[in-house]
Amino acid sequence: MKYFLIEEDKKLLERPYIVDWHDKLDVRDLHLERAYKIPERELLIIRSNQETLFTDIISMPFFLISAKVLKIIKMYEPKIRTKEIVLLDKVYGKAERYFLPLFDEVDCLDEESVFNRDHSEIISIVLNLKKLKGFSIFRIAGVEKQYIVGDLDIVESMLKRGCTGIQLEELVCMP
Repeated sequence: MKYFLIEEDKKLLERPYIVDWHDKLDVRDLHLERAYKIPERELLIIRSNQETLFTDIISMPFFLISAKVLKIIKMYEPKIRTKEIVLLDKVYGKAERYFLPLFDEVDCLDEESVFNRDHSEIISIVLNLKKLKGFSIFRIAGVEKQYIVGDLDIVESMLKRGCTGIQLEELVCMP
C-alpha cells in the first residue's frame, strides 16, 4: 500500500491565513486525549483578502478540512471526531465552515526516519508498514508538529472528487 503526506498547497497565495488564533486554540490540545479542551465550535479570523480561495485543506497553523473532505474521510473512518471552525474575513464579509479532525495518532515511524535536533519535526519520513494497523488516514504520533498521512485509496477519493488546495508527498515505506 502507498501512503502520502497530506498538506495544503503552499503555492496558492490566496489560501486562507488564520490570524490571532493563539488565544483561542492551544496546539497542545490537538490530540484525542486533550480535545475536550477545544470548544465544539470556534470562530477564527483570517487575513483580509478579496481574492481568498477557501481550499478543501488548510494545514497551517493546524489541519482543517472542508465539509467535502470530511464526507470523504467518513467513508473510510466513520468514527472520526471533529470540532467545527468557522473562518471569517471581517473586511470582505466572507466566511467558510471547516472542521478540525481529531485523527488517531499512530506510532508508525521506521528507525530510518530522520528528525530535527529536538525531535519536534521530521526531516525525512519513513513509515513502518507493520505498525500501520490498517488506518486509512492518521496523524503520526510522537512529534509536536502535525503530520497527516493518508493511504492511496483516501487520497484518490479526494482527487477524484475535485478537492482543491491539496499537496501530496508519497512517503517511503518499509515492510
